[in-house]
Amino acid sequence: MPKFFSTKQLFGFTILELIAVVIIIAIIAGFAIPSYQKTLEKTYRKQATADLIAVHAAQQIKYSEDTQYYPNSATTVTVASINSNLRLNLIEQGMVYTCTGVAGGGSFTCDAVRFASPVWTLRVTSAALSASNPTCQSGPCP
Repeated sequence: MPKFFSTKQLFGFTILELIAVVIIIAIIAGFAIPSYQKTLEKTYRKQATADLIAVHAAQQIKYSEDTQYYPNSATTVTVASINSNLRLNLIEQGMVYTCTGVAGGGSFTCDAVRFASPVWTLRVTSAALSASNPTCQSGPCP
């Protein structure tokens, strides 16, 4: 006698079950992705603030050794020069760091710029660290 119906049970998913799972994952992702992006942006701001405070401390050490800040002229230097002259290890992951000095090395201004959306700039100067140093120069302030 031929078997038209198998007594074996087949295990698997129906297309409706798969669609339901995909919809649930899409809803969860809709809530999770914006939250993740906000957390990531907050991390960039905190890292930039910590890096600028480290640059300020290194500048104070440089000033105590050489009685002038780096750079000691009205030029703008990039992170490679900052790292080698101030003995730091800044990493430009998602950020751009620059420092500008004045002739004679009497003061400095260092910026951390985030070019991804939203764009913002943090700045530290040779003034003493305070609630307004480092400060937000543009964009949404941290």
